[in-house]
Amino acid sequence: MVTTLAALAPRRDRCIPVVDALAHGLPDGGLQRGRVVGCAGPAAMSLGLALAAKPVMGGAWLAVVGVPMFGIEAAAELGVPLSRVVIVAAAGAADWAERVAAAADGFDVVLTCPPPGAERVVRKVRNRLQARGVVMIAVGSRSPGVSCDLELTTSAVSWAGIGRGWGHLTGRRARVSVGGRRVPRPVELDLWLPGPNGQVVLVDERAVEHDLQLSRAG
Repeated sequence: MVTTLAALAPRRDRCIPVVDALAHGLPDGGLQRGRVVGCAGPAAMSLGLALAAKPVMGGAWLAVVGVPMFGIEAAAELGVPLSRVVIVAAAGAADWAERVAAAADGFDVVLTCPPPGAERVVRKVRNRLQARGVVMIAVGSRSPGVSCDLELTTSAVSWAGIGRGWGHLTGRRARVSVGGRRVPRPVELDLWLPGPNGQVVLVDERAVEHDLQLSRAG
């Protein structure tokens, strides 16, 4: 029987913490090391960054592999310390697999967009992630062969602060559905991604209604 390094660690150390708003919807309250988490929908990139923010703030290193649309400013706004982020380009499935596997040797979290054809090489990548206890956050359209332990999908995305010809953006609201083979039953969260204070938090419906009443009165 072969035992991975991730399995040798105490259970509490195998779970990487995330912001409280997201922890409510995850079966372990965080990201289990060695697993693959998929993020899909119109706010997939923001969701992926929100998952990575707290681990990086806590001292983890983040490798961004093969994500051409990665926004440095957006990452910083969601609380990701850029001094602990390394961006790596990847061209094609074979190059992607090699670079993700290499990143697993020195990083705690890998944020990536699996390219077409990744299903042919994903087994090698998954084995390396599990052996090193690294979390991979796969953003974007799901590749048929890249099965995820957790699948987080954003929907019902709307912006706050904009009126008809007036106002400015203050926050983005999104519904996040949590599913996958590691989730006993699907969970839905309504989040600010981010909110007016720049943080990722659960939507307080009473506060939203209060703000609407104030805007109508004005």
